[in-house]
Amino acid sequence: MPKYFLDEQENRKRAKALSIFKLTSVPAEKDKSLGQDKSGFRDVLHLLFRSWPYIRPMLLGRWWTPEEGKETRTADLIPLPREGYSFIWARVLFVVVAIGGILAGLVEFSLSWPWMLLYIPVAAQGGVFFAVSHAPRQFRIHAVVGLFMASVGTIIASFFFIEGWKSSLYGGLLTVVVIAGWMVQYRISDGKIGYRVRLEAHLVYFYGVTFFQRFVGIVTGILYADLINQNIFLGEPLAPAISSLFMLPEWTQAHISELTTAQRHTLKWIYIGISLGVGTLMFIVGCLQGYYNIWIQQMINQNLRLALIERWQLLSMNYHSDHRTGDSVFRIYQDTSQVTVVINHLINLTISVFSYISCVVLVFVLSPPLALAVLLLFLPVLLLGAFAMPRVRIFSLVYRETTSDVTSTIQESFSAIRLIKAFNNVRQTQEKMERDSVVSFNAAYRIREVIARITIFMFVVAATIMIVGESFMAWWAYNSAPTWGRDLAALVGVSFVVWNLGAFRWFQGEFRGGANNLRGLLRNWMTAQDMAMGLKRVFDILDMEPDVFNKPDAKLMDGIKHEVKFDSVCFHYDPERPVLNNIDMVAKPGEITAIIGPTGSGKSTMLNLMLRLFDPQKGSISIDGVDLRDLDVLSLRSQIAIALQENVLFALSVSDNIRYSAPRATATDVRQAIEVAAMNEYVDGLPNGMHTVLADRGGKLSVGQKQRLSIARAVVRDTPILVLDEPTAALDAVTEHQVMTNLAEWGRERVIFIVTHRISTIRQADNIVYLDEGKVIETGSHDELMARSDSRYRVFVEEESRLTSGTLETSA
Repeated sequence: MPKYFLDEQENRKRAKALSIFKLTSVPAEKDKSLGQDKSGFRDVLHLLFRSWPYIRPMLLGRWWTPEEGKETRTADLIPLPREGYSFIWARVLFVVVAIGGILAGLVEFSLSWPWMLLYIPVAAQGGVFFAVSHAPRQFRIHAVVGLFMASVGTIIASFFFIEGWKSSLYGGLLTVVVIAGWMVQYRISDGKIGYRVRLEAHLVYFYGVTFFQRFVGIVTGILYADLINQNIFLGEPLAPAISSLFMLPEWTQAHISELTTAQRHTLKWIYIGISLGVGTLMFIVGCLQGYYNIWIQQMINQNLRLALIERWQLLSMNYHSDHRTGDSVFRIYQDTSQVTVVINHLINLTISVFSYISCVVLVFVLSPPLALAVLLLFLPVLLLGAFAMPRVRIFSLVYRETTSDVTSTIQESFSAIRLIKAFNNVRQTQEKMERDSVVSFNAAYRIREVIARITIFMFVVAATIMIVGESFMAWWAYNSAPTWGRDLAALVGVSFVVWNLGAFRWFQGEFRGGANNLRGLLRNWMTAQDMAMGLKRVFDILDMEPDVFNKPDAKLMDGIKHEVKFDSVCFHYDPERPVLNNIDMVAKPGEITAIIGPTGSGKSTMLNLMLRLFDPQKGSISIDGVDLRDLDVLSLRSQIAIALQENVLFALSVSDNIRYSAPRATATDVRQAIEVAAMNEYVDGLPNGMHTVLADRGGKLSVGQKQRLSIARAVVRDTPILVLDEPTAALDAVTEHQVMTNLAEWGRERVIFIVTHRISTIRQADNIVYLDEGKVIETGSHDELMARSDSRYRVFVEEESRLTSGTLETSA
């Protein structure tokens, strides 16, 4: 093993790099100050809700019709007038159920106590249900939220505040009708009735399951509090609601003063049976809900990631040149995953808020002062949030940028592994990796440290209020003090008309639950700042408009008949440093055009312009008289094949590597491309011929073999324009001559451009374009240019020949 892996001082240094007790600071050049945080509450909300286009399909689903099946587009929130669909049938049915339930005797028509607790939310539910489709567009979401809240109120009132199963059935039917109106809609067109059904509204289903769990938790919590503490432990008679549920009316206070031991044991087994049944059901629902939650999140993440990759590929070469590959990888892989965290946190935030509000309401029934204490817990949440949020945001940006540096270092190290080994730079690379990794760790630790400290401080505040509140509750329970909402407790049918052990235990659980929900709300909102910064980096890319784009009336390119023409083309990356200046050039089918010149003269830029990787600032490039800017970009690029100087190969078979540019190419097409590239002898000598799998990046191929394989990949595309960038730089003279001869024969009706420095390759071109300092100095064939006494091309050839001869003599 090399010595540097065993160096004791190095190992000690690494051991101290990540201290347990002392945080190493982030270097100033990579850190940010709080003053650089430009995001406020609204900005974070905006970033979170910018994920809406990717969340929307999972929330609103898709419409299914018998005629067309499932639509590809996302369904609307409520029916749009132009589509002609309506849910008026549900509104009519709502009225029928509302009035019919009264006439059928399911409920009593009365606005006295306690019926008013039912009819107020029912009236609100019906009113909003009728008005929701007529609300202005900007208020529709508010109307839908109002309808949801009214439906929740109807369910709570009918299940808890009105005695008997009939009222529960009444409230449940009304809510089912509302849901059905959202799920099923109809229209009349050409005298025919059509309908559509909403499918795949997965987030709605998920929220339904979540609120069902919360509803069951409240019901069983109240039931267990009364059953265990008052009936089983203390032997008190059953409350009316519990006796009705267990069908034991003779066990109430109206018939007995105390439960016998046998009766208490009977209740014990009933409790165990209910616990096992409900526990098993909730366990199954919880497992399925967890799986469902992950599936929804990953589907949304997939949509965002694909959108980001699509936009990333459309961005200009300027962007790709200015950004490290590792940073793009981190944004696509890691930052996009924040959209799944958005869903999870939006769900958790919703549940926390709902649970907190329900806790305040339920606690208010027993003691308004303690409910006020729970409500006042929100004040420290606001104060702590105002302190912590900007710190979390700015620390998160630093963490993501430093972690992106780690990803970039890894990517660059893997790409340059041969260079690293050749120059024996393993130690330097390892040290850079360690430095970047430590900085990333410290940046991540700062975020966790802020969140942990704020959460602990909030726990202390909440615990203080809980201890004080529970002390009052214990005192009231000891003295059997009447509860504030004893009339409402009597309606529910439990024994909480006075403070007792059951009321204390239930209230204690709700009180602690409210405090925990607030702490969870604070923690989730702090984490949301981190998510928002990740999404910001994603949307920074999605917001970028490509420099090259299609015009609304872009034409499709259909081959080439006459010429490719550069007309007074000017281009620059930096306005102060022009790259091309008034370039004029014409290339015709059946000709090989060689573009040559000193390094930095603009040769590769000309090819990039032809591919529309950039557009010229002045002048035009046209094919058969049509400006490239008037052509569809994808259509143009589908008509051009290119063999790059950098030969990129994959760990695939020879055939698949060649077919990469033309996936539908046949085996005959691949074989023809291999022959044009003069690599048939080499391929036939492989163990499995052209089906032999290459090593990663073609590691076992020579540079010349890689170059010919790259030429074959361009040839198999069978396009009217072929671009070759230094195609023969690594080939010997015999192979080079064979390849150029094959290309001339193959390209009789094609336009072929070659960028090269090799005189032997240039000599075989039909037309030579000599560039220098971004200008076309001269054009013509090899013989024509060599015949000129003042030819710059002639000087270039003589210089290259002299250097080549000198090299050969030195080698000899």
